[in-house]
Amino acid sequence: MAVIVKLDAQGRVVIPQAERERLGMRDGGALELLSTPEGVLLERRRRATVSSGKDGLPQVTLDDLETARNADAIQAIHAQRDDR
Repeated sequence: MAVIVKLDAQGRVVIPQAERERLGMRDGGALELLSTPEGVLLERRRRATVSSGKDGLPQVTLDDLETARNADAIQAIHAQRDDR
């Protein structure tokens, strides 16, 4: 299904709610923008955790990565700086 979206003055794109729901995307979720020869690809960022199942076979779990709030990121940077 093709959906036409527009850029606003700041270059932002709104992903329609129906698509966000279909893909299981939440507010604050992270997307990775990849340049391809055909254009731009947006992918959900997820962490893969590998563990062993009861049968000893590898079991992969995918978790969505959350984005950090600016205030939290600045606080972490200041705390690291102050620990030196």
